[in-house]
Parts: sequence; structure tokens; C-alpha cells
Amino acid sequence: MKTSLQIVRFNAGELSPYMSGRSDTEAYGASCSVLENMIPSVQGPASRRGGTRFMAQVKYPAKQTRLFPFQFSGDYPYLLEFGDGYIRFFFHRRPIVDADGAPLEIQTPYASGDLDGLRTTQSGDVLFLVHPKHPIYKLIRHANVSWSLESVEFVDGPYLPVNTSEISIKNSALTGTVTLTASAALFSAGDIGRHVRLRQSANPNVQWGAAKITAFTSPTQVTAQVFEDFPFLNTNATKAWRLGAFCASAGYASCAEFFEQRLVLGKGNAVYGSCTGKYEIFSPSAADGTVSADMGYNCEISSQQINDVVWLSSGRALAIGTIGADFTMTTNEGTTSALPLNVQIVRHSTYGSERVTPVKISNTTLFVQRYGRKVRAFTYDSASDGYIARDVTILAEHVTKSGIVELALQQEPVPVVWCVLKSGELAGMTFDAENNVQAWHRHPMTNGAVESLTTLPAENGSCDELYLIVRREINGEQKRYIEVMERGLEDGAVDAARAFYVDSGLSYEGDPVSAVGGLEHLEGQTVSVLANGAVQPDKTVVNGRISLDTPASVVHAGLPFTSVLTPSAFASGGAVNPAEALKKRVSGVIVRLYKSLGFEIGTKKNVEMQIFRTCAEKMNSAPALFTGDKKVAFSGAWGEDATVRIEQNQPLPLTVLAVYPVVCINNY
Repeated sequence: MKTSLQIVRFNAGELSPYMSGRSDTEAYGASCSVLENMIPSVQGPASRRGGTRFMAQVKYPAKQTRLFPFQFSGDYPYLLEFGDGYIRFFFHRRPIVDADGAPLEIQTPYASGDLDGLRTTQSGDVLFLVHPKHPIYKLIRHANVSWSLESVEFVDGPYLPVNTSEISIKNSALTGTVTLTASAALFSAGDIGRHVRLRQSANPNVQWGAAKITAFTSPTQVTAQVFEDFPFLNTNATKAWRLGAFCASAGYASCAEFFEQRLVLGKGNAVYGSCTGKYEIFSPSAADGTVSADMGYNCEISSQQINDVVWLSSGRALAIGTIGADFTMTTNEGTTSALPLNVQIVRHSTYGSERVTPVKISNTTLFVQRYGRKVRAFTYDSASDGYIARDVTILAEHVTKSGIVELALQQEPVPVVWCVLKSGELAGMTFDAENNVQAWHRHPMTNGAVESLTTLPAENGSCDELYLIVRREINGEQKRYIEVMERGLEDGAVDAARAFYVDSGLSYEGDPVSAVGGLEHLEGQTVSVLANGAVQPDKTVVNGRISLDTPASVVHAGLPFTSVLTPSAFASGGAVNPAEALKKRVSGVIVRLYKSLGFEIGTKKNVEMQIFRTCAEKMNSAPALFTGDKKVAFSGAWGEDATVRIEQNQPLPLTVLAVYPVVCINNY
């Protein structure tokens, strides 16, 4: 018996092997058993991902490096290269250089081993940098070629709760440099830089004074500088005191976010909010003790376990991720006029989070669950009038099994959440909550392990660009390159001349040449070559150059990669009985394509190249891009599973709109 099937969308992505028997689910008919280096769109088609273009080698190729975005505005997106004690800058893919033509660089206190714990949040031209082992810094953009890194000098806070012990503190003077003496051991050398607040009374007045510790003398005595706006009332000892939340001995903030015009910092099991619009002032009250709506606050998260805050995400409420649970924080009825004392923290789940910065897409926060193997969508649910954290890896848990270490969101041209995995593989999830699309896809690279990624708007404003740090082994040496993923085929393209489907590649465009250079970063590697839209035989890079078989004016060369699309096993026995246990084979297939050129089709063990050039086309020019149906005479073997495997290993475009197989079923 023959039956004709249709697979008209692939926007369920690559399914877990655990789902291979779930042909009863809606996702099965739109899924793949293998989806590598292909990106499914929200509408349903799957397109080959673009190649990655080589931008630069990092300063220290043997050391870990990370990428961070700095988007001053839509027209001024900067890429920041953070390495061992330095930052370098890129603007629209080009390095920013100093007056001598050398890469612009500023020094930082962050060693290579600190970079995994570094978190950022931005306000205008200031990027705040937080790390649990370092004081908070701010990176300031003054101009394209002028940047500075400064330590943030917080004023009056943030503070831990008011002391409840019997220890008292006495100050030696009211202003200026003073000596603070505790009645018992309280201080340490790591308290330098810590703030201290004392509440003193002298009928009828009560006043808070505050100072910053500048020197350590002993566990009972330190030197401090009084804040000008918070002088002490007298020199009487008081048990009503508060110590600052941040210092070397107590640790520093581990994450930061802007929420309701405040800088909010997370540390331990507490969050600290600045005064409204004053991001470096955390005063919890005025000097006379009065509290107004714009004052700073600190709020400890109460739960069965004391869990560290690992991420913050701003929305209608402040979403808070901790190691053991997920919370939201709101002010009174969600208004900014509420007193800072009236914040409310509510727990919504006990999944817990990994120390990975989440991404925000529309009204949903996507975060990595504890242990790093699942991504959850944290969003408001009107039905329950609360927040839920839905597992979006449930149908493809195998993709992220090694663990996720970094996330980035690319909104255009396809909304994709990109993930760096502990294995070094790049994975993506096409995500559109409104249309119920969550499609996972894997992106293995030839001789490449991805270590960091971020996204920024393209120079022409047409899309978001994905930037990667890729670790490669070149001629026996470890290299780390900054690369940017291209779109592959631009809108409006009618031929493949400028199609870019090679990794760590470069392009030449100009007068026809018989050799191209500039490929020193791929020395000794075998590269694929696309010249004037035609594929030339693979070449080996020697002294940074390759020779062409035929001179060309537009050349792309880089590492090859293979794209694979294998729909989930076809399951159909007509209306009478299912075909799961019956022998079957694919006897023919029609592949509907859009602006494609070349592919192979068959089974995992045997694929055959499809010819796109017609006899009417000139042999000295590249064939036109093909849109339409490609009919393939298929000779699949009999078996219990029936499917087809579509591959593209040439540096050419491929977009699969639909697959229409004819399946023969043996009823006996």
C-alpha cells in the first residue's frame, strides 16, 4: 500500500529521542529527529544558518575571554571584549583603535578566572559591573574613542539590618575623620571601604550619622570618614547601628538590574534598592530618621532555605532567581509611590536557578534552572493571577544535557535564544510564546567550541547580529577568535554570489583574482570556497593564502560545516490501522524549496547529490537560486522506520519549506 504524507512545517524543532514514539502529539508532525545547523522559523520553514565571519583574535588566545554588549542607543552598539585584566572595544564589527592605531584598551581588576562571575546592567552611557569578589565598577562611554572604568563610590549604604546584639559603637567626633570603637570584636581588615550607620539620640532629637571605614586598627577599632550629609549627633556609644552590606570581608553584589528607576543589587538572600533616580545613594532614611517613597531599601527573602540571589529581571514586577526558588518583588500595588518599606516578595516556584544571566523576550523571562540542563519561561499567568515557570526544554532535553553556561537573545530576523553549552556546542531555540513556538536546534562547528556569545543590532539596522568567541585548534595551537554569524543569504538575493556559508571565514570583492590572502588565522586548515557563486574544490591555507581554480571577483573562504534536516519518522497507516509495526519504505519524495541551491538527500548511510544546473544555463556562471518543488526518485530500504535525510555541506543556501514523501507500507 502506498500513502502520500506531508510535512509542511519544522517549527517544533529537534525532538528528544524520548519523544520518538509520540506520534500522537501535535509537535511530532512538525519536528525533526536531527536538526543541525538549520534554523526553523516561526512560520515553519527551516533555513541553513549563515556562516561565521572572522573579526579578530582575542588579546590572549590561550586564556578565557567573554563578550558583553554595550548599547548606548540603536545607532551606537558596542561589543566589549573582556579578558585577563583588560577590555577592548568594537563598533559595528570594527575594533576601536587609539591615536597610534593600536586597539583601544583599558585595564580592569578582573582576572580571566573572574569572568564567569561578572554581571552587567546599563543606564545610558554607564555600564555597571558587579562581581561577588570585587567592588562595583562602572564603565563610562565619553565618546567612541574615550572610555573610563571607575570604582562606584556609594553614599550611605546599602546596609545590613539594624544590630540586635549587645555590642555598641562609639565615635570620636561628629564630622571629618573619626575613630569608631566597638565594645567587642566587630571589625576586620576586610572592612575597609565598608559603611557604618549610627543612630544617636539627644532629647528631643534622634539622628542617623554615617561614615566609611578607611583604615583598620584592631577588631574593636577602625578609622572612618563621615559623610557630609550624615554627621553624627554626639559621641555617645550606641547599640543602634548598621554595617554596610558590601566590603571585602562580607562580599559584594553578585547581580544587578534597574527597576522602577532604581539600581537594584542582589547579594546573598537579599536585594538592595537605591534611592529613586540616584543610583549611587542607598540611604534607607533621612538623617532625622524620616522615610519617604524615594529612599533606598533592603529586603531579605524569607523562605525555608537561605539561598543566594543569582539573577534579577525587570518587568511589571522584579523577577528574582535564587539557587533554590523563584520570586517576584513589587512595591505596594505595583506603584512607584509606595514607601520602600512596603515592598512585597512572593515565591512562585521551587525550581531554583543556575548562575546564568537570563534573557527577556516580550513579557517572558527565560532562565536556566538549577543544574543547568533546563530553560524555563517565567511569565505572568492571568488564569492563576500569578507567575509560572514553564519548562521549554521538555520536548528536547537532550540538546541542553551537558549544561548551559550563557544565553543571548537574537530577535531578528528569527527570534532565537542562543545557548553556550558546557560541551562547547552552540544551541538555539526559536521562541515565540504568542504562537506557541519553541523549537530547539543544534549547531556543531568544525574544529570549534563556543565559549561566549552576545547580540547587537546590525550596522544597517536590519537585524540582530550574533557575536561569538570560538576556541579553535589551529596548527596544534589553541586560538580564540571573535566571530559574527552572518545571515547567509540577504533579502532580495537572486544568486549565490554573496551567500556566506563558511565558518571563521573571510570575503574578497574586487577585480578578478586567481588567489586570495588574509587567511592566516586558518593556516594549515582545509577551507571551502565559493567564488562568483560557484563552489570550487576545497583548498588548504598556506602562508595565509589559497589559489583559485578559476579567477573570481567575489570570493568567500572558510571552514566547512554540514547542515542536516531529518524529519521525525513518518507515521501513517491511513484511517484503518497505524503503521508503526509494519515494514515500510520511502519510494519517492518532493522537497519544496525557497531560494536554495544544491543539497543531498537519502538516508543516514547514503545520500545523493541533487543537480540544480540546467542545460540552458551558461557553464561559466553560477546557477540561479531555485524556488519550487524538487522531485526525487527515492530508493529507501524496507524497515520499521521511514524518513529522509536532507544535507547541505557545500557553501550554498538551503531553505526547506515542506517535504512530501510517498511511503510504501507492507501490510503483511
